[in-house]
Amino acid sequence: MARDPEGKTRARIVDVAQVSGYSPSVVSRVLAGKGDVTIQTRTQILAAAHELGYERHGEFRGRPSVPPKLIDLTFLYFDNPWTAQVIAGAWKAASALGFDILLTTERDDENADWVRRTQSRGVAGAIICQIRPTSEELRLLARSRIPIVLLDPRSDTSEAVPTVGTDDRQGGFDAGEHLAGTSATRFYGLVGTPQYRFGRARMDGFVEAINTFRPEAPVEILQIPWSHWHATQAVLPLLKATTEPIGIFASNDAMATGVYYAAAQAGKAIPADVHVVGFDDEPTSRLLSPPLTTLKYPLREAAATAVNLIADSARGVPVPAERIEVPSQLIVRGSTHIEASA
Repeated sequence: MARDPEGKTRARIVDVAQVSGYSPSVVSRVLAGKGDVTIQTRTQILAAAHELGYERHGEFRGRPSVPPKLIDLTFLYFDNPWTAQVIAGAWKAASALGFDILLTTERDDENADWVRRTQSRGVAGAIICQIRPTSEELRLLARSRIPIVLLDPRSDTSEAVPTVGTDDRQGGFDAGEHLAGTSATRFYGLVGTPQYRFGRARMDGFVEAINTFRPEAPVEILQIPWSHWHATQAVLPLLKATTEPIGIFASNDAMATGVYYAAAQAGKAIPADVHVVGFDDEPTSRLLSPPLTTLKYPLREAAATAVNLIADSARGVPVPAERIEVPSQLIVRGSTHIEASA
């Protein structure tokens, strides 16, 4: 162990090497976020560094390091409207704060895992989008002193980490309250499988609203894969079997679009025979005929909130490990028709 100019004891690379059992050259590459090593090797070295309180810039060589001005955005995939909105919102907020954005995608190859790539970039922090990191992945990032924020994770985590999203249950409730004011005599909710956290929350709010405002009306939840095609196949027999108007709340706009296809095939009119509400307010929702009533998920605002949390952490401002929710907004268009009061 060495002492810094203030007389404090600091761990060195050679100390980490001795505790971890790896050579100083391997330890140096791992702590710098470089080198082609296995996850096991990386984990053991980072654990030893954490145990010793090693600080990467604690060896007192050269000029003081410049605080990083990069924020990593990690996604499962990029080719969808959800991702495009997040990138736009994050980029605008980061630019205003003097930060740049890096894009990372999750991979199955353990030698190219996203945690390792994030560690190697010297970022100020990482925003993990719709991914629920494992406890080990969170520990690895914590050992590298990389602040993270989860944006709309698909399942809850027991780890103490900041999370940003929308109030999905309230959004579902707002959809149900709106549909309860239509001429529909029975109601259906479409939720995707696998059942992600936000899908369950939206359906819970929807059922609560129907039971509150239309307690006499039947309400049923249909579990289908997340696609407009499966929505069409699920709804088509329902429309063919009824002569009364029904109300449908879809967990996202893609499934709501599938309801339109089913209505066309069944010879039903929207909104006279079918009242439809979606969720997300994707750009295509207003181009449908009639335009889709939906819940606007303020993704750009949510992404900006996540960026600001990372920027705060980079400035040394404590960021609470809690969920921050950006409210959704009901956008009423032509796919629903509210009955006039008598």
